[in-house]
Formats: sequence, C-alpha cells, structure tokens
Amino acid sequence: MKRSFEEECENDDLAERIALSCYNQYNLLSSRGKPSSNEWTHLAGFVGVEDDNNIRVLSIGTGTKCLGGEKDERGTQGCLLHDSHAEVIARRSLMKFFYEEILNENNSILIKQEKNKFYLNKSIRLYLFVSYPPCGSAAYLSDPIKRPKFEHKSLNSSGEELYLKPGKGYATTSLSCTNKINRWIYQGIEGTLLNQFIISPINLTSLIIQTNTNLSSIFKNISVKSVNKPFEYGPSSERIRPCPMSIAWWSGLDISSSVITVDGHSLGQIRKLRHKQQYASPIAKCSLFKLYLQLMENLSSTTTTYAEAKALSSNSLRNQFILNNPQWTTTDPNIFYSFTLTST
Repeated sequence: MKRSFEEECENDDLAERIALSCYNQYNLLSSRGKPSSNEWTHLAGFVGVEDDNNIRVLSIGTGTKCLGGEKDERGTQGCLLHDSHAEVIARRSLMKFFYEEILNENNSILIKQEKNKFYLNKSIRLYLFVSYPPCGSAAYLSDPIKRPKFEHKSLNSSGEELYLKPGKGYATTSLSCTNKINRWIYQGIEGTLLNQFIISPINLTSLIIQTNTNLSSIFKNISVKSVNKPFEYGPSSERIRPCPMSIAWWSGLDISSSVITVDGHSLGQIRKLRHKQQYASPIAKCSLFKLYLQLMENLSSTTTTYAEAKALSSNSLRNQFILNNPQWTTTDPNIFYSFTLTST
C-alpha cells in the first residue's frame, strides 16, 4: 500500500529534514553569488529520497530576477536565462544532472531500460523544496501585499489564475512559479527534450514550502507540506534588497564550482559574448540542447533547430495541458526557438 506523505514524515519529520538538507547544501557552496548583508534571495531544491528515507540533494537554485520578453533583451540563440527565479534555476540544474546521468552512464537516479530509454529509479521519491511561497497565487495567498507587483493575466479553463512575473526593462512573458510548478506537477518535471529519453513522466512525490500558510488549495494535485525553519538568507528587516545574482548547483558538480549568473548571463561576462553559445551558462537552453543532440545521433547538430527538437516530443500530458489551458502564455518558436547550435 502506498504510504501517505503524513506517514512518511511521522517519525523523523522528513519534510523538515529535506529543508535542512537543502539549507546545508547551500551553505557548503562558496560565497560567490550569495547575498550581501542587506540582500535576500530565495532557495529551491530538488531532492531524491530513498525507501529508507536517506536524502540526496540533486540540485539547488537561488534567484529572484527575470528578463523582459523582447528579443533584444532576451536574445534568440538560447544563451540567456530568461527566468532566474530559484525554482526555475533548480529545475534547469536538475535537467543538467539528468543529462550527465545518462551521458556518463551513472544511472543511480535514472535507470537504463534500453538504449536511450530511462526511467526514474523505483526506490527514489522526488521532492521539490522552496524556501518561500512561490510567486503568483501561492505568494498572494501568503502575503496579499505582493499582489500589485504582478500583472494579473487571466483565468484559464481550469480556473487557475495566471500571472506574469515583473521584469527588468521590457515586460516579461514568463508566468509565475506557481503556474510553472502546477504544470510540472501535471505533465512531469523533465521537459520536452529530456522527455524523449524517459519512458514515463518523472513526477514529484510532494511539494515542501517554508510557510505558515496552507497552500493545498493552490497546488491541488499534489501533497503540500509546510516547514517552519526559515532560510537564513531570505527577506528580513535587515535583508531588504533582492540579490541580483542566481546560483545553480547539481549533484556531481564541485561545491567550489557552482554556476553564477546575473541578468541571465554568466557573472563577469563581457557584453559582446553574452549572445554567443560557447559562452552560455551550462544550464541555458543552448547548452542543454547540445547535450540532447549528443544523445540524438540521427539529428544534425548544425541544422536541427531547437523548435524541431521540441516538436519530436510525444508527451500526451503536455499536449493535454495546453488544450486544457488555452490562455497559457507560450513562447513564439519562430523567434526564440529557431536557433541551431553554432560551430565553435
């Protein structure tokens, strides 16, 4: 019989242990990219838990920023991170970890069934921890004062409120983390490229959030657990400014080598290199696309576009999600997904 989340947490408070594991992993990283004394940030982490409740942090991300939606700011070669909120950075880092599992044949989390076909280890349960209520509906329910900072977009057919994130410069086209997490819950966490190597969608077991508010009404299709211990670097009376930088880390990456980005590009990168794929962050679209093409031997690495690769996905849940949510903001593939990999 499948255990309920409450039963899993009964003896050792698994949710609190997961939160603490993410905090501890963050503290192990170097100081690069972390907030100064008057800055704050948010933390998110994907965690694998074995049957004996042994915890392994698979990826973490921090960040609060988002680029505008115009192509001059966002770029068209897949080099910049459009959305640098913690949850999105953590998920991109998890994708990087999954690709490395496949390419390096580590197969501790993703188990190989046949060539280029994998499934999540049946002894692993996957959790998402977030150190603050995700932006959008979850944040509003927790703190209604935040509502004016977001643009109310619309109501979709299922009744979920859609919100666009505020951005720097041009208005963004990026939906809130609440919206994105609900989509991950519905269709799987792996995305349309990695999905082509996964036998069945990789689903979250539960969502863990540091909050005093019951958010089950916002995330209806998953168990939601609240934890008490706050993130040391979160908003406070002393930490009043959002940190402009984001940190990405995944299991297997040295703790001294976490990836730092600001305004969507690598920290310290000169302007003329920001739209060149060979200098992009390892979790940028073009970088993950390169890993995808290493696995897809029948596709040309120089003529296959990102849009063409996405179109090869047969995830019926993704297609059903779009049908159920016709007002969901989508990216124009002719502008932002038409790139190929450039030779270096």
